[in-house]
Amino acid sequence: MSNETLTRNTKHLLHALFQSGVQHFVVSPGSRSTPIALLLAAFARENTAIKLYIDVDERSAGFFGLGIAKTCQTPVVLLGTSGTAIVEYAAAVAEAHVSHIPLIVLSTDRPAELQGNGAPQTLPQHRVFGELTQQFLSFNLQDDHPDTTAYIDFMVQKSVHAARTDRRGPMQINLPLRKPLMPDLTAREPITVAPLTFHAPTPHFDTQHLTQQRVVILAGPNEGASYQAVLSQFSQAYAVPVIADVLSRARTPETIYGIDALLQAGLVTEAYRPDLVIRFGATPVSARVLQWLSQANIPVWHVDTHAGTDHSRHISQAILQTPLDFLSSHTVTNHQAFYDLWQALNERARHIQGEAALPYHLDQIVAENTPIFVANSMAIRDMDDIFTGQTTQEIYANRGANGIDGVISTAMGMSSTTKQRSLLITGDLTLFHDMNGLMMARKYQLPIDILVVDNNGGAIFSFLPQAAEPDYFELLFGTPLDLDMAKVAQLYDLPYVVLSAASELKTVLANQVAGPRLIVFQSNRQNNVADHQQLLGEHHE
Repeated sequence: MSNETLTRNTKHLLHALFQSGVQHFVVSPGSRSTPIALLLAAFARENTAIKLYIDVDERSAGFFGLGIAKTCQTPVVLLGTSGTAIVEYAAAVAEAHVSHIPLIVLSTDRPAELQGNGAPQTLPQHRVFGELTQQFLSFNLQDDHPDTTAYIDFMVQKSVHAARTDRRGPMQINLPLRKPLMPDLTAREPITVAPLTFHAPTPHFDTQHLTQQRVVILAGPNEGASYQAVLSQFSQAYAVPVIADVLSRARTPETIYGIDALLQAGLVTEAYRPDLVIRFGATPVSARVLQWLSQANIPVWHVDTHAGTDHSRHISQAILQTPLDFLSSHTVTNHQAFYDLWQALNERARHIQGEAALPYHLDQIVAENTPIFVANSMAIRDMDDIFTGQTTQEIYANRGANGIDGVISTAMGMSSTTKQRSLLITGDLTLFHDMNGLMMARKYQLPIDILVVDNNGGAIFSFLPQAAEPDYFELLFGTPLDLDMAKVAQLYDLPYVVLSAASELKTVLANQVAGPRLIVFQSNRQNNVADHQQLLGEHHE
């Protein structure tokens, strides 16, 4: 078996990926992936457009790549070795699947004769992610037939294009390899990949005028390109109120924020009832807003390239169109008084205390266009209720599968995409779930502030019915970990700051450091519940 064939086909694989728009590669070292890793490192040395990251923890690596793909809207490759290493990517692949993110797993594998025969580090990796991957390929990089090289060139471009367009989401390329695994690093044969070009005709839509006069737009989490400027123009031109989810990347001082808290306080009365709600994007952070639409039987149109994904099953039209195309092809004549009524909701005084004060102060002080990654559970709910987006709409979270695993690593991936200082807001339990992600912050000296709300456990459960069972609550749901955050900071060589009050964030963030920093706000779960009950001056059972 010639390493010349292995070298040539591997180079074609890497060049075809690059030609398809892949510039970011995250490698978790191992033996079976040796030829791909070595030739990738050589390729990156020759081509400064390629960004190569090494993450020794595959689960962390998966989410790190996810963070890059999520914020850059571009495909990212994960390279791992055979066996359980590949399975460690599964959680990130699951999030990418639900969030329609083009994450590409290069899974190096043992050859056929070692499968099912007790060979070490060998699992059935063929389509190992099942329905979580929209695309699957398998290449024999050591096959010398000329059709193999042409097949690699063609299928990589075809599949990556599909993964980032019509079947947007993760894909797997499985690579069974026999020893010897060493490629020829001295080979200088030029690699030419025949380009496969895709042309999508620009859709034309006749302008339609909506007859309803009390239209509201609900801008949910945005998985695609920003449409904030066009949405703002549409809203002001036609007096259409916009309820903007914190993940819509469309919040401005004019959009309605904190709809969940407004609904909970009973402030959205019959006077606010729309004739039609046009909903953009993915499932909103607020569960109450979908309940309101369904229970009040308000007509809803869902406009999205994945329109029709609605667990409340309350949409009358699923319009397979981008929000930008819809806004550009529709007009409406709304009542100005109706618009003004909705706008007045933003003037309602909010009694912000404790943990909830963190998003409030961030809203006042973060630099323009600061990327902010938000953990699930309490953090994302507080941001949705309180953060208005005065200076930045670049807010991200893993709201596909809504897990707390991989949050730290995903935020580090986000931070790696910009020289501008970014921020992560997370709880102590979520931090613990993915502490290995802090190694990437240290290794690459990423410019990120990691703001930890340390309430010693799972604060979100204190708002749920199980909180009424004191005999079991702390054991099964509160789950205090008693972590010493100073020791966590010491382990990863991170500068460490403790806030005695949320208002101190302004002083701390003004004192910038060059790399990562851990900022801790200590809180109490019981006090947090009481603080949230007072948010809009209402008591709730």
